[in-house]
Amino acid sequence: MNKNQYRTLLLISALFAVVAITTLSARAWSQGAQKTSDQDTVKITADLVQLDIVVTDRKGKSVRGLTREDFELYDNNKLQHISHFSLEETRGRQLIGSSDEFASLPKAITAGEVKRVIAFVVDTLHMKPESVYRSQKMLEDFIDTKMAPGDLVLILPPAGGSGLFQQFTSDQRVLRNAAGRLRPFIFSNDTAPHRSLSTGPGAAAGGMGGPRGRMGGFPGQSRGGVFGRPDPLEEADVRNTLSTLNNLIDAMKKLPGRKLGVFVSEGFRLFQTQTTFDLSETIAKATRASVVFYSIDPRGLDPLGLSAADSADDIGDDLGSFLDNRRDDFRESQDSLNTLALDTGGRFYRNSNDVKAGLNNLLEENSSYYLLGFQPEAGKWDGKFHKVKVAVKGRPDLVVSARKGYEARDEKPKGKPISDPKLAEMIEAINSPLIRRDIDLQLTPFYLDTEKREPYMVTLLHIDASRLKFNSQDGRYKDKLEVSGFVIDSRGKAVDSFSNTLDLNLLPKTYEEALTRGLLSTRTLGVRPGIYQLRMFVREESSGRIGTANNLVDIPDMKSDRLSLSSIFTDTRLTDNPEAAGSGGTLSQRRFKRGSQFAYQLAIYNAKAEGADKKTELEIRTRVLRAGKAVYSGQRRPVQILEGSQVPSRILTGGVLQLGAMPPDDYTLEVTVFDRSRKKDSRAVARQEIDFSVE
Repeated sequence: MNKNQYRTLLLISALFAVVAITTLSARAWSQGAQKTSDQDTVKITADLVQLDIVVTDRKGKSVRGLTREDFELYDNNKLQHISHFSLEETRGRQLIGSSDEFASLPKAITAGEVKRVIAFVVDTLHMKPESVYRSQKMLEDFIDTKMAPGDLVLILPPAGGSGLFQQFTSDQRVLRNAAGRLRPFIFSNDTAPHRSLSTGPGAAAGGMGGPRGRMGGFPGQSRGGVFGRPDPLEEADVRNTLSTLNNLIDAMKKLPGRKLGVFVSEGFRLFQTQTTFDLSETIAKATRASVVFYSIDPRGLDPLGLSAADSADDIGDDLGSFLDNRRDDFRESQDSLNTLALDTGGRFYRNSNDVKAGLNNLLEENSSYYLLGFQPEAGKWDGKFHKVKVAVKGRPDLVVSARKGYEARDEKPKGKPISDPKLAEMIEAINSPLIRRDIDLQLTPFYLDTEKREPYMVTLLHIDASRLKFNSQDGRYKDKLEVSGFVIDSRGKAVDSFSNTLDLNLLPKTYEEALTRGLLSTRTLGVRPGIYQLRMFVREESSGRIGTANNLVDIPDMKSDRLSLSSIFTDTRLTDNPEAAGSGGTLSQRRFKRGSQFAYQLAIYNAKAEGADKKTELEIRTRVLRAGKAVYSGQRRPVQILEGSQVPSRILTGGVLQLGAMPPDDYTLEVTVFDRSRKKDSRAVARQEIDFSVE
């Protein structure tokens, strides 16, 4: 074993000891005292009406450079004074590189960093299986190549899904899991796919679809449900979809930035289910919350003729009526998608087999938008619907997209308010998709395995003490912090929670050290394989300042046959010049001086070995990413197996990263391991990453 291998082995062994205590930790925070809270927001009165305006040319390209004086805004045909005006840029990115290279973006953002809020509602209740899979590919492409820093995104199926993944987030790992869990809910050949209790000819087994090409419906119901009642199952599914949209709008109402809803569906039948009024209510709610919906029909071109899947029982005795009903179904399903989009200021993308193109056009159209605000005359906040019209003076060649109006009323709060304001503040902050940095926190979960190959997780919470208001008393520096946290599994259930108070009573030397190096709190938890999210909340008692943090950890089944990796551990102590990295180069902070270096280590589980000598064919590649783009891409090289490894089940490896002339910024170290022995097996690649900063 050479010197470097020995150093690396010592470091991995030391990591097991360092995470078991709570102590002061190093932190270099040169600008901490100069930063201000990013929670400062502009207060807008309830009587200010704000409109998101998208202006495009005839080719659908976003138009920039317009001024306040270029716009005319009418409220119920009366010209209004535009009191608020701004141009917001939300242009995304295009990843350059091979399709297997993902771009890592910041995993948590504050309210001031939000650029776009995008909610994808994938209506699996009204989609054929092939449309679900097509939508899944569209979402994966968006996450990996179109999502940009400042995006807050949600993927939501009305048919239900895993609680952990149904949340707004900037964490691509959460979104990839949400997209990967989309599943077809119905298996029907209907032009407007839906579930039905109808027992007529052609109904799918188990009520999972209505008669093919017919209007379907509940027995005894005539066309349109006018002389009878709608099919209960079809009506319930439509109302469930609309309820999902309503709940989504309520959640988006509180969020900043351009708020886009992307409704991916083959549409639903409003007339047949008597839900036209319900859709109107959803649209009114969206306009009040400034949520713009775009509809995407993923089915592509539909010839609406006979297909090989149509049987004689489906067609019946009258081919003409069969085809007429099919066309009526199609038009009615398209109407629901078109109405939702146009009446909220969006567009409806249809009749294209390239569903990604529709999303790309949507993103291009919204790469910039104008925010216009006006105050109605006194007494005009009358609870009625007001029609709004926006135009660009003297530019008939430009297309202005905006919602058609607003209801001049305030939403009444739902539910009983929490009587304890501090408890209410904590619940709101820790459940928010946006983090608070009044107190700066850095939360890092790590996992390894025990001697029995059982996984356990250690969380490191670093608290920046430079923003705390210590009280000097009797030669000591005192402060009190409330610390609360939750660990949530993939079902959305809390598997661990805690709340305690940190009473700080520091000597002058310790106080000075804490200001520059910060505070560290740790917690160890035995867990099962699975995906977990950690959420942390810290509040200073004296000032009321708040800090929140969240992070995701995917703990693999270390006893399975799937290639997997432990967390990545970093340190500077075992490099040639550890002092050059500065005081912030600890495991919990990972803030390194420019031009320095740090070591990284990890364990590889379940490699495939051949022969009596247990020879493996593992290769490793490292990349460094900045704002989603690779700034360094290493070559694939054979994995160096360090002493202490248990080949092939547990292999220790690592390396040293030279920071060189990297400019100060936040980065991501990505390590990918390839098992060549598995060839094209999907289990042949494992990827892990960790954030760090250069200062």
